[in-house]
Amino acid sequence: MNAVRLGLTFTLLALLGRLSAAMSPADAYLFAHFTGDAGDGEQIHFAVSEDGLHWTDLNGSQPVLVSKLGEQGVRDPSLIRSSDGQTFYLLATDLRIANGKGWKAATTEGSTAIVIWESPDLVNWSEPRLVDVAGSIPGAGCAWAPEAIYDETRGDYFVYWATIVPHGDGRKANIYGAHTRDFRTFSAPELYIARDDHAIIDTQIVPTPTAAHRYFRVSCDGQITFEVSDSLAGPWTRIGNLAYLGYTGKEVEGPILFPFNASSRWSLLLDQYSSRGGYLPFVTDDIRQPDSFRVLAPAEYALGASRKRHGGVLPITRAEYDALLARWTDRQP
Repeated sequence: MNAVRLGLTFTLLALLGRLSAAMSPADAYLFAHFTGDAGDGEQIHFAVSEDGLHWTDLNGSQPVLVSKLGEQGVRDPSLIRSSDGQTFYLLATDLRIANGKGWKAATTEGSTAIVIWESPDLVNWSEPRLVDVAGSIPGAGCAWAPEAIYDETRGDYFVYWATIVPHGDGRKANIYGAHTRDFRTFSAPELYIARDDHAIIDTQIVPTPTAAHRYFRVSCDGQITFEVSDSLAGPWTRIGNLAYLGYTGKEVEGPILFPFNASSRWSLLLDQYSSRGGYLPFVTDDIRQPDSFRVLAPAEYALGASRKRHGGVLPITRAEYDALLARWTDRQP
């Protein structure tokens, strides 16, 4: 067999392996996050779990991905598997508070770009790249907490984030969005969510094909607000918040909503930013009823060795879980 045919054979085998993994049922979870405002905390950290409740830090609780671009720090990562299952994208805020610029400058003179990595297998990652998604928004001071979801009606990806802009005599955070097919070229940003009564940050949209509505949306807008819709474009209907549990936007932010694999139960992780307590897990057996969430007792979960700040959770296959463990468990915390 000549070199060309051999190369094609290996390429085909790799492709078949990735297709097989993409078609396999989700059996575990990958948690991408940052850990704090100092040292290597503002880089990408990974943890894995078999049950979505008990987490193991990878790489000895040290970063697995590092950005030297832009602000030279990354926060608020999110993960998405491509619609064909062949590529993973990791999006993050281009921000490093540890460089001393302060929060006021970060909101008014911060980066309007997001940092993007891509990978065929969650183990081998590209170099990061900066994409200026919010620079054309008048008065834009930042681009925070980017998320992405596949838009089936358009056949592309909808990427959305928070940007703080002039509003009256001050400034206000709204959610903006843009479309992309390759996470390199984006459409012009458009206003996606603006609250009349409050700023809004940290929005996450989750498809829920087995529920009454096609999509659930959770946002930090003074409350931790839940909405439902049958279209990414809306209209969206508010169905509740977590004030009944004593948790509002004053105590928590950075919601991560995901279904437990092969189960009707859902997990909601909220970052206790005001107390610097890291993430706190909530669970429900009925995602349609936000008032059915309960806070887990400490004995019911374990978040690993590091304090976990705003991030994202991706359901993964057993093979992907094993590969992540094999790659990043050579160091211990």
